[in-house]
Amino acid sequence: MVALHSPYFAGVRLRSIAGIWFRHALVLKHTWLPSITWYFVEPFVALMAIGLGIGALVDDVDGLPYAQFVTPGIIAGSAMFHAIFECSWGAFFRIQKGMYETTMTAPVSTRELAMGDISWAMSRAVLTGFCIGAVAALLGWIDTISGVGVLLAAALIGMQFGALGLIFAALSPNVHILSLTFTVVATPLYFFSGAFFPISVLPDWVEPIAWAAPLTPAVHLARGFVTGDLMLTHLFSALYVLAITAVLFPIAAVLLHRRLVK
Repeated sequence: MVALHSPYFAGVRLRSIAGIWFRHALVLKHTWLPSITWYFVEPFVALMAIGLGIGALVDDVDGLPYAQFVTPGIIAGSAMFHAIFECSWGAFFRIQKGMYETTMTAPVSTRELAMGDISWAMSRAVLTGFCIGAVAALLGWIDTISGVGVLLAAALIGMQFGALGLIFAALSPNVHILSLTFTVVATPLYFFSGAFFPISVLPDWVEPIAWAAPLTPAVHLARGFVTGDLMLTHLFSALYVLAITAVLFPIAAVLLHRRLVK
């Protein structure tokens, strides 16, 4: 059984993480029909309504047709919602139903549980990014090469918001508090991340806050791949997302351990 030998991943077994990921994949296999509405139908409707509807009223944004401007934002936002849902709502009910305790009867640690769940959140983020990107590519709003880059941004979003969602799951005493994950955190981040309009149109005092928010750099990175105009700021954005993830994951693992191990 392979273990990763670094201070960050000390004693972690890849086989255990893969087993948790595979369990989630099997669940999706058996629930793919209802799941496809969230993976594909809902973001497809948003893409068409905003890209074509508002796009008909807006000539261009920062030199881009509005549909092309908004597509990476919708992909990034959908990736965020999938990741944070999987590791907040999904993990919370796995805690409540004792599924994690059952899993831990096998050679699986709480840190491996956290990594397995976050890796699945990353997979969900990439999957929804692929579904939306495929539609956008058919419409000519992104090309194949830039689409691959957008999937990279979606993967980073999946890791980051998977860890954040797990923190909420471990801390929430009930579903009413857990729902704040979406109303107070995810939704404001989505609308003030530069997904639908440039950050520059916000008041001067709001701009730094918006840029510091965890989704904004990921949207900036995804849009850079779509436009093909990658700069140093896009590298900084990727590093910023990775840095946030590196801070959030140990917190998530510790809180999950405290929630499960009494």
